Amino acid sequence: MQGPVEPCRNAAVGASPSGKAAVFGTAIPGFESLRPSQFQLGSETAGARFIIADSPLTDLRQELAGLPAPVVVFNKSHSGSRLVAQLLEAGGIFMGRERNESGDALAMLPVVTAAVEGFYPDYAPLWRDPAAGAALAARVRAAIAAHLAGHDGGAWGWKLCETVYVLPLIDCLFPAARYVHVIRDGRDVAFCDHVPPKQPFWQKVYVDTVGVGRWRGLYYGPHSRTGYRIDSSLYNVQHWVNSVTLGRRHGAMLRERCLELRYEALCTDFDREAERLLAFAAAPHPEQALVSVRAGVRSDSIGKHRRQSRWKLRRVERYARPLLIELGYLEAE
Repeated sequence: MQGPVEPCRNAAVGASPSGKAAVFGTAIPGFESLRPSQFQLGSETAGARFIIADSPLTDLRQELAGLPAPVVVFNKSHSGSRLVAQLLEAGGIFMGRERNESGDALAMLPVVTAAVEGFYPDYAPLWRDPAAGAALAARVRAAIAAHLAGHDGGAWGWKLCETVYVLPLIDCLFPAARYVHVIRDGRDVAFCDHVPPKQPFWQKVYVDTVGVGRWRGLYYGPHSRTGYRIDSSLYNVQHWVNSVTLGRRHGAMLRERCLELRYEALCTDFDREAERLLAFAAAPHPEQALVSVRAGVRSDSIGKHRRQSRWKLRRVERYARPLLIELGYLEAE
């Protein structure tokens, strides 16, 4: 069970001589009328996170505290998270009632969509606006109820690629949650088609904002569908860069509560990596999971980028070179 939220000892909240709320003695503009007692601090593992004490999201966090902390899987689409979800489920972790063929938690999608379209990448207004918090809290309640329908009360979690874009919200609601970030070679992901950045949701997923129009040779918005149809690989690798970069930044702040898992390692050294995953997730039946999933593991899609023309591959590598080098998929010069 999630324990009570402990105050963060790394931040000092008080009143400045002017009567304004202050952090480390610095007045916070716009918070002049708030008393220090009106603040509730987030968990230590998330750092200094301030939420108004009477926020609907704070109330919801208290409601959800009776559930076991979930295991949340996120990644850029086509990165192998289906295999991870299969392992977790076979190990005794309930991954949701309503899922698509890839194992994505369909009940959680409305929450992710609303949070991304309404707030990402700046969640500050959500913490300050009670009306916005109440609307999103209602969506979360409905989503969790639908996701957990038929659940017996044991270990649970979900897999949904775009959860990475709402991790500040999820970490607020589940301060003891554990996260699995699945990463695959961006060159392979580049040649797995998904969705062009036409709608506002997907524009944010690709480049964090709406209305870019054209950037780095790619079109966003109404013209993206044509551009994606002509050459999807650069779009896919841009999506990969944004998702993986964001996931690793969040993962660094979540520290021991986030496991970074490479798809290639899971496929080629299955037992060792699967055991590491199941131990991290505290799966009730790890041996059962290994036996159940092992036979279906394939590695033939690893390195699929080598089947592409050298011209196409060089364009992808040039576009994502810094991150490919950082992750060890390309050698540094």
